[in-house]
Amino acid sequence: VVLGHEMCGAVKAAQLPQEKLEQEPSELEQALKNIKAGLDAGSLQHILDPRALDREAVTTNVKQQVERLARDKRIMGKVRRRELLVVGGFYEISSGIVDFFHEITSTNSLPSPGVQGCYNPDAAK
Repeated sequence: VVLGHEMCGAVKAAQLPQEKLEQEPSELEQALKNIKAGLDAGSLQHILDPRALDREAVTTNVKQQVERLARDKRIMGKVRRRELLVVGGFYEISSGIVDFFHEITSTNSLPSPGVQGCYNPDAAK
């Protein structure tokens, strides 16, 4: 499970201007820039509600990380052999609810119940 959570400080920090990120220690700067690269700043800037913006940014990051795992041949081998399941999730700390989404599958089956989207890396070939 790649699990993001509401009020994630890393995702929030990644949305800071580039100049601010460059003031951080090099390892942290690079991690934040990697997160920032996966966020769609153009779409996010149109979201006015802070909670909705937080959720969208975090779920976008989770999807990016799940898709990154889907490019790993060893992980996908285990997924195809049904030894491993990779799925994204969003943990709403305030309510305790976890929404699961963006399951990696090597088949064209429907997403598992509760899964909002299914990423099939084989379909992209």
